[in-house]
Amino acid sequence: MTTVQPAPQYREELKVEKMKISRRNTVRMLLFFLYTILMVKKANAAPVTDYSNYTTEEFEGVSLSLSGRTERSQDEEKIFVESRGQPNNKFDEQHYRPYFDDNMETNVTYQLSKTAYLHCSIRQLGDKTVSWVRQRDLHILTVGKYTYTSDQRFTSIHVDNSDDWTLQIRDTRKSDDGIYECQVSMEPKMSYSIQLNIIVVESYISEGPILYIKSGSPVNLTCHVKDQVGTVFLFWYHNGRVLDEGEKKQRGIEVFTEFGSSTVSRLYIAKARETDSGNYSCQPSYSEPANITLQVLNGEKPAAMQHGRNSAGFVAVHPLAIISLLSFAFLM
Repeated sequence: MTTVQPAPQYREELKVEKMKISRRNTVRMLLFFLYTILMVKKANAAPVTDYSNYTTEEFEGVSLSLSGRTERSQDEEKIFVESRGQPNNKFDEQHYRPYFDDNMETNVTYQLSKTAYLHCSIRQLGDKTVSWVRQRDLHILTVGKYTYTSDQRFTSIHVDNSDDWTLQIRDTRKSDDGIYECQVSMEPKMSYSIQLNIIVVESYISEGPILYIKSGSPVNLTCHVKDQVGTVFLFWYHNGRVLDEGEKKQRGIEVFTEFGSSTVSRLYIAKARETDSGNYSCQPSYSEPANITLQVLNGEKPAAMQHGRNSAGFVAVHPLAIISLLSFAFLM
């Protein structure tokens, strides 16, 4: 088989055409390489956002979640959305450090044996851990949601996706008085101190526990409260219902209260009626109520009235006193 060779005059033209094609391919490769470099640089300059764990994804004019931001420049507007506690690489990590809520209480007071709650609110906690420490002996009470002490009265309360970490102390004792620290596990250490005050309040009604009174006689009930922090309020109740201003006026009841570290409140009924009978209690702040039972009677007094005190209607005389007087008269 014979191969046909191109004529000599066409060989040179074919060679030139191949060189042109080769140069064009080389230029295309160079342009593609330069384009690739530019795209990589642009991708590195722009923030890369992972949308897999967003708490809120709202775009095109709809407000973002609390952790979202919008940046504007002369050429474009960019929206950065971040999940809680995960800062964008473009921003300084210092701006995303945890911080305490400025509105937290630093001094709380509870009555002895009641349940105390110490609240600690931390923003931007991220993956950090919260611990409660008793300052007096540096004893770690809780770490995260776990109790770290053998005293099971202490519990850490936290609701997922909230900023609040609460130390609960059940059946409080006087020894629970002191400073407690809410700490965040980071360097340098972050801590917030809360003073817990446990107070012992005593209240009683001096005429109690039972008072018998004759119908039409005046009634005086005196409530004494010993409160080291001072009584804030005091209410009188009759059979479980608070005596408001309207009822006191309707029934002719007057209340006089002197507040202080030793509070005294007096309930006065000018003329007692049978409907005034029942259970009376004075309820001061930070204290259990003090109670007394009032019995308003018509006619003769029962023998049980001898146990009443300070009755304006009757004077109770003990039988031994009568016997002593009779014996003295007989000897005379």
